[in-house]
Amino acid sequence: MQRFIRPLSQATKLFDMPKVSAACMIIGDEVLNGKIIDTNSRFFARYCWDNGISLREIVTVGDDESQIVESLQHLTKKYQLVVTSGGIGPTHDDITYESIAKTFQLPVKLDPELQRRMQKLSNPESHLSDQALNDFYRMATVPFGPQVKNYYVDDKLWVPICSVDHKVYILPGIPQLFKRMIEGFTPQFKEIYGLKEDTREYVRFFVKTPFTESQISYFLRKLQEEAAQVSEDIKIGSYPHFGMGFNTISILGTKDNEDYLKNLSDKTIKELKGEPIAAELEEKYSNLQN
Repeated sequence: MQRFIRPLSQATKLFDMPKVSAACMIIGDEVLNGKIIDTNSRFFARYCWDNGISLREIVTVGDDESQIVESLQHLTKKYQLVVTSGGIGPTHDDITYESIAKTFQLPVKLDPELQRRMQKLSNPESHLSDQALNDFYRMATVPFGPQVKNYYVDDKLWVPICSVDHKVYILPGIPQLFKRMIEGFTPQFKEIYGLKEDTREYVRFFVKTPFTESQISYFLRKLQEEAAQVSEDIKIGSYPHFGMGFNTISILGTKDNEDYLKNLSDKTIKELKGEPIAAELEEKYSNLQN
């Protein structure tokens, strides 16, 4: 994976609401043991931000059936959209399809359409041994049942986004594929969840202050308590920039409270000798520390 830098053709709308709650589950021992660095959750967080989806939780689990099942049961009870990344390859530790099927008490079966697409695009019979071919088609052995639907978002790819209950969406862990397929699925996400065309649901103000986090802690606590009376979606955060001589404060909320958020920003600037900064500049400050 890349190095991490901080910073239904006739589908029915299943949710008609201004905000959709979501979670992301990263699956793979290689993430937990430090062999690779997860970038998919960061991409999905940005994607949710840009499309008016409220990402509430990111979970990383190993290639362990009980971990996957337990975590998915937790996430599907709380959120309307859950994206998984990883664990759908041909090897023994790729157990995502089987584990998610077990979560929903479903069987797994070789999907004929998926197998046909694999044959058309990869022609595996021409170069794989019988054992290798059997392992190759493990990637076409997916959850099966009336609530399962495979979405092929790119004619050049045989791998689908496997959807269960229009709640869980199973994707590969390869960052290039994950990003390509999520972006290709945007029209379906909009249709299924009733996302608005004007997708940016949230707004954020950044304030730069010369004070330390200890010096601003009391003020920010009171500011958050005040904001919570207006909306639970308003979040106040602080970001230290060690060695730079300043910190930044984030004031985040939904569009319908934009005027109120601006007032909070103005109040912060006044009380903490701050100055407003653009999101791009705050991200630059953050990235300099990585």
